Amino acid sequence: MSPRISKRTGLSLAAVAALMCMALAPGCLTGNQVQPLPAFSMTVIGGAQKAVAGDNLTFIVKMRNNRAEPDNATLSVSLMPASWAVALSNTTYEFISTGSRAVFVCVTVPHNTPTGSYAVKVRVASVAKASNTGSATIHVDVVAPARDLVAPGSNVKVDYTGYLSDYSVFDSSVKAVGSDLGIPKSSSFNPPTDNLYSPLSFQVGTGQMIKGFDTGVVGMMKGQSRTIRVEPADGYGHFQKSQINITETFPMVRNISIPNFTSAYGEEPVQNKVVTEPHWDWQVHVLAVTSDTVTLMTLPQSDQVSRPYGWETKVLEINGAADGGAGRITVRHYPTAGVNATYEGYAAQITSMTSTVIELTYNTASSNPLATQTLFFSVRIVSIQ
Repeated sequence: MSPRISKRTGLSLAAVAALMCMALAPGCLTGNQVQPLPAFSMTVIGGAQKAVAGDNLTFIVKMRNNRAEPDNATLSVSLMPASWAVALSNTTYEFISTGSRAVFVCVTVPHNTPTGSYAVKVRVASVAKASNTGSATIHVDVVAPARDLVAPGSNVKVDYTGYLSDYSVFDSSVKAVGSDLGIPKSSSFNPPTDNLYSPLSFQVGTGQMIKGFDTGVVGMMKGQSRTIRVEPADGYGHFQKSQINITETFPMVRNISIPNFTSAYGEEPVQNKVVTEPHWDWQVHVLAVTSDTVTLMTLPQSDQVSRPYGWETKVLEINGAADGGAGRITVRHYPTAGVNATYEGYAAQITSMTSTVIELTYNTASSNPLATQTLFFSVRIVSIQ
């Protein structure tokens, strides 16, 4: 039979098509008409990720309210593989008219997961109107480890996004993340010069990167993604340790420089003036002042209790005749595990304690807001050399 259709038959088919369109509800598509946008659009930034069993992954999903009016919506995981763990940075959102929001989707791939392609589906739905919905599918390719893996000495290129526990981004090499105002940023975020985003290049194990990032990429292969958790000690923190004796002694009379006196007491020294020692909350008598030295006598009360390190410390003895007349003050510390301790103005933790010694660990880089926080890096290996 000829593939051609006669004119008469063609007209009949056109008439049938017209009748079918009229019979359908409004929305019958003809010509160049397109399907209207859903109430919410969802886009997975960066697309699929490749992982090995046991990896943690972070996806950023951009959501948009396509309607010209505000809306309140909830987000949920509508599909995920059995035994996988999926967490959302938030589950309730307020959208302005045609506004955009971002959600972090954290995926844990179990250690016993077979190789293959897997999907996680997230859904956003209006609280007020059930028909206002949108969805996105996150794709994870679980693969077997390759032979060519990142090792100490490897030269690597990586794309990464660093974020805090509140899911605010503090750094990123990915333009779609860093330049998007709809993705929350921390106060530490600084975009690159001229807004030029590019993969980060470094040699593993040479100290170019913070320790947690450097060791976190070891064992990864080209194309693999992983979320690395970095504690302050392996991040931007600078930690030191100091020991304090449970029982301490101090001279009652001592000499200090005038600059040190001014720094400690916030004023110029004046002979016979009594000031308060800020660390111990003791009375201090200025005995004499020379051109460069101040002689002080410390005058605590018997059994006086202060909190110089965050725990209670009690004066046990005041002996003015001890040590050749210099006098001696003896105190006893009563530390408590878990107390909010301080050492030389730094927040400190009691890391060990015996009947004679307290060991404190403190972060001298605490002025850097990133130095005191747990950091998360979503990393993808671009190349290995």
